[in-house]
Amino acid sequence: MGISRQLSSKRSPLLRYGLLVIGLILWYSLVWVPLSGKIEKLDSRLETLETKIGRLKRDIKRHRGVDQRVTQSEQRLATAVKGLMPGDTPQLVASNLQDILLKMASEADFQVITYKTGRISKWRGYQLAVATFSAKTNIRKLVKFLKLLDDDRRVFRIQSISAVKVKGRNPHLRVNLEVEALFMKAV
Repeated sequence: MGISRQLSSKRSPLLRYGLLVIGLILWYSLVWVPLSGKIEKLDSRLETLETKIGRLKRDIKRHRGVDQRVTQSEQRLATAVKGLMPGDTPQLVASNLQDILLKMASEADFQVITYKTGRISKWRGYQLAVATFSAKTNIRKLVKFLKLLDDDRRVFRIQSISAVKVKGRNPHLRVNLEVEALFMKAV
């Protein structure tokens, strides 16, 4: 009976401690356990999202400036296309190359003897238009002509050059040139 009297008393420490323990057990089982489970799920989801954010940041760094690089590439392509000899066919390109070479030869005061377009050749799978010509000149005029070729911004190359010194009453150099220009279909 002593215990029931002690428990029935409102100020009994045993009742207060018992209620406190029961309250702690109820709080732990009804509040803390569900909340800690949700916190663990949210922590694992947060870690997953942080990993995903890290990958996305790396992707952003890798793709940063792609638009700028594409624009620069397009500008370089446009510049390169401007440097190509005009023409829709390799024969037309060869004819235009021949015209340009004849114009440069007249600027360098070359005396052109023969000129013609040559057979189409290949370079790395692309077609090359060929123009050949022979000229009568001297060394100074040949150097001037080669300088004009070098200064030109168009895309062509000298495939072969041969010079023979002709002696006699009228000494001169006999120069044979074969020049190639890249042909690419319109992009």
